[in-house]
Amino acid sequence: MELKKLDKRVLKLWYIRALITSLALAGVFAAAAVILAAAGASGDITLAVLSGVGIPVVLLIALTLIMPTLRYRMYAWGYDDKRIVVKEGVIFRQRVVIPVCQIQDLHRTQGPLMMLFHLSDVTISTAGSNFDISTLTTEDADRMVDELERHLETRIEELKNEEI
Repeated sequence: MELKKLDKRVLKLWYIRALITSLALAGVFAAAAVILAAAGASGDITLAVLSGVGIPVVLLIALTLIMPTLRYRMYAWGYDDKRIVVKEGVIFRQRVVIPVCQIQDLHRTQGPLMMLFHLSDVTISTAGSNFDISTLTTEDADRMVDELERHLETRIEELKNEEI
């Protein structure tokens, strides 16, 4: 089985999400500055609080803006009639193998931003857990769900024939 990389649109979506998170973090910093100014805090206290809040916020923003590229480079996925394989992780790498015969449910979902980029998530449910395959193109997600559904139907028929 050949593992596939994610589409370039995924990286754009992840950067938009990172930008939204960064703006929220910057908002926390701005709110702290406004509260201190409104409270009439002294210069030393203001400097200490803004440094205490600002340094972590700047580091979080930097990390938030770097992670999409690293995550994109590390992510690979693939499937055949027997298993689904996903490799992911930046700091903690993981390789997940899901046997097709253990799949109970398949779901394709999209949020508003994902619809804009024609991307979808596929959630695979087994008896033990759920696993998301992140942001595939909608065409790939539909194809994957359809093919896996056919494999599952074939497997169910095989099991019925074995019982007879």
